[in-house]
Amino acid sequence: MRQRIIDRLAELSRPTGEEDLLDVAFPRPRLQVTLRQGVLALAATGVLLLGWLMFRAPDPASAPVIAVAASTSTGETPLRDPVAETMVVSVVGAVERPGLHELPADSRAADALTVAGVLPGADTRNINLAARLVDGMQLTVPLPGESPLASGPGAADTPVSLNSATAEQLESLPGIGAATSAAIITHRAEHGGFSAVGDLVAVPGIGPAKLARLEGLVTL
Repeated sequence: MRQRIIDRLAELSRPTGEEDLLDVAFPRPRLQVTLRQGVLALAATGVLLLGWLMFRAPDPASAPVIAVAASTSTGETPLRDPVAETMVVSVVGAVERPGLHELPADSRAADALTVAGVLPGADTRNINLAARLVDGMQLTVPLPGESPLASGPGAADTPVSLNSATAEQLESLPGIGAATSAAIITHRAEHGGFSAVGDLVAVPGIGPAKLARLEGLVTL
């Protein structure tokens, strides 16, 4: 029975020559790529990508320079003035060229007297020639026996210069005797002069109370 069924099926499936022929399109076989070819292709792709990135990167030398303009705002702190290289002092008394003289900023009393020209016979013993000058200072060169404080009208109202006054000038101040005036002259000789009136408190015999009495009567 089984064999009869098989034979019958074979008979039914036998081609008769009248069947429709199907046009079947078979796809092309895929491209075969070896491992070596894949590595070479990957390396070539990396080189091309690197070259593209380098071509697009900006050249540092050609990068635009941003100039920072100086601010003109009125609120900006101005530059400090340079330190003055000269100063002006007054030299009066027994000198050939009395008046104002412009000297280097680090000048001393001896430099001012040299420029002014001390007259023969002038008394400079009580002038500290090593004292440093300050702008606006006045040096008085007396003749022998002459007191500069009494040399003209209104002289008593002229402040006494701590850096150039004689012992007699210093003793004309209230509370300053011979010992204190000598201490003032010694102090300015040892320290190159006074830089402020308040430095008087460093002189033996002068305290805050006496310094207060001298305010307005002495200058540098």
